[in-house]
Amino acid sequence: MRDHEYTTESMTQNTSGSKWELVWSDEFDVDGAPDETKWTYDVGNWGWGNNEPQYYTDNRRENARVEDGNLIIEARKNDMGQEWTSARLTTRGKVSFLYGKIEFRAKAPAKDGTWAAGWLLGDEYRDELSWPYCGEIDVLECVGSEINDETGAGINHASCHTRTYYFKEGTHITAVTEIEDMTNTYHNYTIEWTPEGIKAFLDGEHYYTYDKTGDELEWPFSKPQNLILNLAMGGGMGGAIDPRIESQQFIVDYVRVYALN
Repeated sequence: MRDHEYTTESMTQNTSGSKWELVWSDEFDVDGAPDETKWTYDVGNWGWGNNEPQYYTDNRRENARVEDGNLIIEARKNDMGQEWTSARLTTRGKVSFLYGKIEFRAKAPAKDGTWAAGWLLGDEYRDELSWPYCGEIDVLECVGSEINDETGAGINHASCHTRTYYFKEGTHITAVTEIEDMTNTYHNYTIEWTPEGIKAFLDGEHYYTYDKTGDELEWPFSKPQNLILNLAMGGGMGGAIDPRIESQQFIVDYVRVYALN
């Protein structure tokens, strides 16, 4: 169930003499399928650039549904004739954003092999050849193998990927922050994105900065990006999947986007 109040105060937040004003959100208040006016799906099992085994399905309730005030993305083992099924929701083609404060409030699964993410990808992405030129901003990136299965304590990764700095060359600019309980308690994973740089916050605490320092190969973030929520299994970052698990859930309380006025 929802544990927050969606009020005028939460829609407008003061910061450094200016105001962040809510311009878009999904509160996941209506049970059923995710809102098709806001989300679409990436579909398939081609590995997604990271050798991930899951098949992302299209508008399938078993893998993505709104329930009790949350979006639930569920990975399921030996499902539909696939090793794993899951879901990857994106706002691509529905809405995209240029600058702002983007906030995901969520719980991440703790089992080995899970890889939950809330992130942004440049609208210019078309295929692997257009990445990382299009730019990628990772706001919420939690790997189950880094989470204590008993306490839920773990690590969140914040990163930016560009043609100059990206993970396949080991040059991406990244930071981690420790979280006491990321599995049983909601946390706010946030970025503030301006023409000058990108900052990441965990529950309001700043821990990561990517400054605008160079040309478009270093800073592709002057063009719109869309939002993505997904739960991957295994792959280059998720690692070996615990063979005992049959399903896992990534639970999102809300997604909110603010503009600075």
